[in-house]
Amino acid sequence: MHHHHIPVARILMSEFLTENREALRDAATRLGGPQAAHRVAALTRDLAQPTPISRTLWRQLQWVSDLLTLELVDDFDSFEAGYFADLDPDDPVVEEICLLTDQYTDRLADLQAEERADTSQRQQAA
Repeated sequence: MHHHHIPVARILMSEFLTENREALRDAATRLGGPQAAHRVAALTRDLAQPTPISRTLWRQLQWVSDLLTLELVDDFDSFEAGYFADLDPDDPVVEEICLLTDQYTDRLADLQAEERADTSQRQQAA
């Protein structure tokens, strides 16, 4: 008997990206410039498609996490380090970005857990 699994975490991530697209685009622009905002928009669009999550899409999901969690500012020559240096820590947007980051990373962790569970179920069924 074949059970069709509803990808709840993926649906929640896709809804989160869509519902917060303005705030995420703003955060991406502030942390990585216009190119980062385009990447977030593309990710939002791609994740909404009813297709399996490709390796490329996983890399994009992780890249957004790295952007939001400031992993990319460690490289002082990077665009991200320059944008980060321009941020005023007292700007209210910083708190918004922190909140978005927490929500995004929680959903990404759920999505990764769901994908691992799906993979192990497929392997057991094979």
